Amino acid sequence: MDRKLTNLMELLDKGLNRGLKHSVVGGAGHNRYTLNIDGLSAEVSVLQVEGNEQLNQPWHYTITFTSSNKHLSVASFLNQNAHLIFNPASLSNLSGLDNKGLKALNSLTSANPLDALKPPESLKQLDKFKQSNPLDSLNSLTQFNPLNLLNSLFSQGGSRTLYGVITQFSQLSVSKDEARYQVVLSSRLAKLALSHNCAIFQHQSVISVVEEVLRSHGYTGIDYRLALKEQYPEREFITQWQESDLEFIQRLLADVGVYFRFEAHGEHHCDVMVISDYEQGYQQVADIVCKQPSGTLDNSVESVWDMSLHSQMVETSVKVQEYNYRDAQANLLGEVNSQPKDNTTYGTDYRYDEHYKGLNSSGNRNNSINSDPLNNDDDDDKNGDDIDTDDSQDIQDSNDNNNDNNNDNIGNNSRDNSRSISTGFVSASNADSIGSISNIGNINNIGNINNIGNIGKAGKSVESGEWYARIRHERAISRQILIRGKSNQANLAPGQHIRIKGSAIAGIDEGIMILTVQGQGNRSDAYELSFTAIPYQPLKPYRPEPIPFPIIDGTLPARVTSPDNDTYGYIDTQGRYRVKFNFDLKAWRNGEESLWLRLAKPYAGSTYGFHFPLIDGTEVAVAFTNGNPDRPYIAHAMHDSCHPDHVTTKNKHRNVIRTPANNKLRMDDKRGQEHIKLATEYGKTQLNIGHLVDQNKEQRGEGFELRTDEWGGDCCQ
Repeated sequence: MDRKLTNLMELLDKGLNRGLKHSVVGGAGHNRYTLNIDGLSAEVSVLQVEGNEQLNQPWHYTITFTSSNKHLSVASFLNQNAHLIFNPASLSNLSGLDNKGLKALNSLTSANPLDALKPPESLKQLDKFKQSNPLDSLNSLTQFNPLNLLNSLFSQGGSRTLYGVITQFSQLSVSKDEARYQVVLSSRLAKLALSHNCAIFQHQSVISVVEEVLRSHGYTGIDYRLALKEQYPEREFITQWQESDLEFIQRLLADVGVYFRFEAHGEHHCDVMVISDYEQGYQQVADIVCKQPSGTLDNSVESVWDMSLHSQMVETSVKVQEYNYRDAQANLLGEVNSQPKDNTTYGTDYRYDEHYKGLNSSGNRNNSINSDPLNNDDDDDKNGDDIDTDDSQDIQDSNDNNNDNNNDNIGNNSRDNSRSISTGFVSASNADSIGSISNIGNINNIGNINNIGNIGKAGKSVESGEWYARIRHERAISRQILIRGKSNQANLAPGQHIRIKGSAIAGIDEGIMILTVQGQGNRSDAYELSFTAIPYQPLKPYRPEPIPFPIIDGTLPARVTSPDNDTYGYIDTQGRYRVKFNFDLKAWRNGEESLWLRLAKPYAGSTYGFHFPLIDGTEVAVAFTNGNPDRPYIAHAMHDSCHPDHVTTKNKHRNVIRTPANNKLRMDDKRGQEHIKLATEYGKTQLNIGHLVDQNKEQRGEGFELRTDEWGGDCCQ
């Protein structure tokens, strides 16, 4: 049997014959849309479809339908997987067939068309089978082969399948014969908007964090794909603060100029999230003609029309500035103009606090300002013997040649090397391949990746100051020209690169990249959509608009931590602490719950300052530079029910400084009984002056007193 005919019959046997029945037998009653919902046995008939798709957003389709079942339940729809099929246009696809061909095609769609082509059951039937060769009637269908006919039916006129999940369900009305319902079919990513979190991520890149969030919602390598040019560096600290998981990953990706779009995976019947940062990540689709439709839109000729161009002036350059306390004298001011010869731009976009550490590839490691430098004189990740600079300064000031260099052993911080690592990358010839991984990096990663170029450049240019300025200016340039139009191509989707044939608009010879699509159609009217796009520019990728980070006003509670409930303050060589945030639900190793945090003090300088080390368990109030959740510092320490204040209403006239070892300076302001006590537990050594009292606060003398249980000396010159 002819192989093409066999293929045709197999397709018909899988259910496409049902669509042909509607086209041929149903005539004008043919439904342009088919809605299939997992687990739903009731027949539904689509009345109307309204679609809304945007780059960097989950798509949504509002579908109105009828059913003879008037009692469909909410549970049958909400959170159920479903798919919407844009069926072939209608009888207009079959306009080339004569009556004989239509009759033969109609006979194909009755019951099971394969019955007519079954092999003979015995040799006696062979002659009869040959004489009634069904190929004769099939060949009369058309002068071209049947497979081409099927492709004509199901490829033209906007054939498309959308896989998603039902996120809304409504019963609109009920009549005598049927009920009218409405559902919203959305990309699975839309469900992430219902999950709100506060969380901390450490030692991960932006892409690694996004993958972790996706995997927490059940995404695997089939469900998302990375098509990245850059390799993004590890950041020491990333905070999700009162955001949905969807808002969080949108913010992270937009911050580094990464966009995402969607594709349909026909084999696995799911939508695929494609994450990319350059123009090779666009979906390449066939050219389309710019032509006003004649009569109805239902003529099987896909086209665009009513195209218009809108342009505006944008900034000539982007200037960035930042401050890094680790290198306080560093000049982090930079400016980038990615279009130096463009006279349609004007002005400068000055952006402060883009959260970078180095200005360019020749400076420090170029990642977030909170990341540890590669070459730091003080190793931030090591905690151990360091010189007590306060004692050293006292010795210097007294010209004491006997430098004791008293070392304070504070503890040991061995950072856990089993941190989360950004996904490795592969180079793939087929940018659209899904589901296969050839991972050079971390073998435990799940996502499928197509990484092209710039391998090994992390920490040299990506996320530096000049890099941020460049991608911010690329964003402005990419949105300088906006194109609008209409189309009857149901396959049109954000993130597609399409060449337009016959357009009168200048500057789009290389094609356009679709940003948004809004469409509408019903049983009688073909699906028509409007779109916005930008000109396709090689080497000038689209960049999404940065999303402001959530502001944390005031302070948040946290507790100072250490690996082993250290007796002394667990600090690094810069005097910084690690804390456990009260909002953080993750389980970290003790002493590794955060990055190293600076402690704000009332007095600080190069050889002077004010610092009482905080010990494990101390409650602290953490503030954030410019309200940025990724830039915390300790504003002050707090007493609580576990650590009550030593000055209360009972001794409100006393001013007390007391250390954990009970070294104490007490200044009593009670009028007429003023006194000062300076004491240490070692040898019960004390200096008391003024109104002297006992432990019951009863007077025992006046003047001054110097006492000790150990030896004392008087040094006179």
